[in-house]
Amino acid sequence: MTINAGKHVVMFPVHMWGHTRTLCTLAARLVKLREVTVTFFTVPTFYDRAQAEIAREFGQGQDLLASRIRLIALDEAKDIHDTSVAEAAFEVAWEKLLGGQPLVCAKTEAQFDPAPARPSAAVLDVFVSRAFAAVQRSDNVKAYVWFPGATIAFGRIFAMSPDENLAEVWMSTKGKLLKDPFVPPMYDYEYHPQDFPHPPGFAENIIGKVSNMIQNADGIITFDAADYAPEVSKQIRSYFAETGRKIVYAGPLIPEGEEDTSKDPRSEKVSKFLDDKLASHGEKSVIYISFGSLFWPMDNAKLWAVLDVIMERNIPFVLSCAAAFFMKPPAEMQGQIAQYPHGIMTDWVPQQALLAHPATGWYISHGGHNSTLETIMAGIPTIVWPISAEQPLNAIHLSETLDAAFELIEVRHGAGAGKIYRNGRVPVATVDAVKAEMRDVLERAYGEEGAKKCANLLSLRKTLQAAWLENGVARREVEAFLNDI
Repeated sequence: MTINAGKHVVMFPVHMWGHTRTLCTLAARLVKLREVTVTFFTVPTFYDRAQAEIAREFGQGQDLLASRIRLIALDEAKDIHDTSVAEAAFEVAWEKLLGGQPLVCAKTEAQFDPAPARPSAAVLDVFVSRAFAAVQRSDNVKAYVWFPGATIAFGRIFAMSPDENLAEVWMSTKGKLLKDPFVPPMYDYEYHPQDFPHPPGFAENIIGKVSNMIQNADGIITFDAADYAPEVSKQIRSYFAETGRKIVYAGPLIPEGEEDTSKDPRSEKVSKFLDDKLASHGEKSVIYISFGSLFWPMDNAKLWAVLDVIMERNIPFVLSCAAAFFMKPPAEMQGQIAQYPHGIMTDWVPQQALLAHPATGWYISHGGHNSTLETIMAGIPTIVWPISAEQPLNAIHLSETLDAAFELIEVRHGAGAGKIYRNGRVPVATVDAVKAEMRDVLERAYGEEGAKKCANLLSLRKTLQAAWLENGVARREVEAFLNDI
């Protein structure tokens, strides 16, 4: 029998770094705000990174607070897209937690004694429906969905009719006009501006269950920032309030401590490159190019066309090749990059350190929400190359609503290269069209229009920086969550 001391929150993100990183930060802030124990489940391949990310939130003399987070790795499948093994391991661990039994970490083999309190709430990734169902079967435990994305994506769920299936609506590219309450009307294929090989069964087994989880959860917690799209946040809060539930806007969740890059030799290479370009080309001269840890353009010829234009203008660049779907450039382009003295390709980048470096000026990004909030908080404007998920919605919001970014249109590929409903434009979508557009965007980015967008971005950053201050919106909402459990 355990002593009920404080509250106990269980967290389980899916093993995608964009889903895990921000939840690490939130876990640390929970134990700093209240007397809370957090049992944080991850997988062995993410264990070290999660441990380092959590540690960034704690300073000298805060070891006792840090010890309230129990980081435990679960078994995982060999396929990074397969969550079944980790979810099965979670179900076993969950029953042990409820029964007051010890747990063993699959990474370190360390044994964890029963927690000082029975779980009062679980925060479960929107992609782990099996784990969510296991928690929902338990008495007196609140099940919250962790939504690691932009909540403007909720519009598609709200706009669905009762007889529609989210998986079919989400993946459709037939040219149906969709009326989304949070973005301008769009053809369904515009939600997928790039063809992308989603894993088999992803729509049915993952996306198809999202709506049910959101409808049945005790609440939603997101790393989105309430003031990123304040009118949308207001509508979503009202929607959940109608059912007596809350959505907790916990973002932006940028760690307080610096990113520890000392153990990775690739960091020194990137840092030296940035220092050199600061000296030779000046502040804000470098373009950073990354599509996150998963996504990558499937029409690689267009990516190499963009690089060709960047090199043509003698602009320094850092290209991150960390994405799971990364494809090497053809031999001719590899040779061209190797001979270009102002660019590097690397399979790992200390992203937050790079964004904070004075040499970094622009970021060519897929528009994933994790990267979007990081760049806003770093004050680095983006040239958005959306691929899927919430990315095309972020591209519209950033470039048109906020006027703080540019969106690349000619890079669209496959069905996504059809007519754009909101302006009638039909992408040519050839390599030559990509080059012409990129030349135009760079000319504008380094001119008056770019300066205006940078100013708008800095204004938004100032607003978001207040979210975790003493009476900030994120802090208030997270404290209210702790009160409710």
